Amino acid sequence: MYDLDEQQQLEIIKAWLRRHGNKLAAALLVAAIAGGAFAGYQRYEHKQDEKASMLYAELTKMKDEKDVKKIRLAASNIMENFGKTPYAARAALYAAARDFDSGEMDDARIQLQWVLDHSQEPELKDVARLRLARVLFDQKKYGDAVAALDEKHGDSFDGLYSDLKGDIFLAEGKKDQARSAYLLALVKIDKASPYRDLVSIKLDSTGGGK
Repeated sequence: MYDLDEQQQLEIIKAWLRRHGNKLAAALLVAAIAGGAFAGYQRYEHKQDEKASMLYAELTKMKDEKDVKKIRLAASNIMENFGKTPYAARAALYAAARDFDSGEMDDARIQLQWVLDHSQEPELKDVARLRLARVLFDQKKYGDAVAALDEKHGDSFDGLYSDLKGDIFLAEGKKDQARSAYLLALVKIDKASPYRDLVSIKLDSTGGGK
């Protein structure tokens, strides 16, 4: 049998349910609907990721494709229809690289800017910014290139950003600034990286020392 306290507690609960039962049922219904909607959205996102993954795999198989317009179109399909998946930014980077190799600099810039505007992954944005600065450098838009490299980025990119700055300054005939940039690049690049040898050669070309 229940003791007095237990019985009183049961009566209180029953009375509360009589007064608020409809509200509770409504709240539980809303929670159930919300939970179902969230689960449905998760399933939708998973399917989107799967579709984008398959399309991206097909895109990367086009490495021997000579017509960069086809590559750009395939990448655009992913970017436009699966823009919230992680594959969209990767597709844009892939297309930008092919555009760059083909001398289609304006199109490369469009792809790289898309990554900067839409990607949620900081490292991908850092890669896109570095490549965008390279495109601007090749177009002799030195000021814009340096401005891109001055944007906030991850510490792991400091060496590469500084190295490219050195190239830009050297192209402008600013040897002192180039030397400073290369020296910083040597400080930031891992000592075990063979890339340091190339930076050292560049530094020597400015008349600087290690």
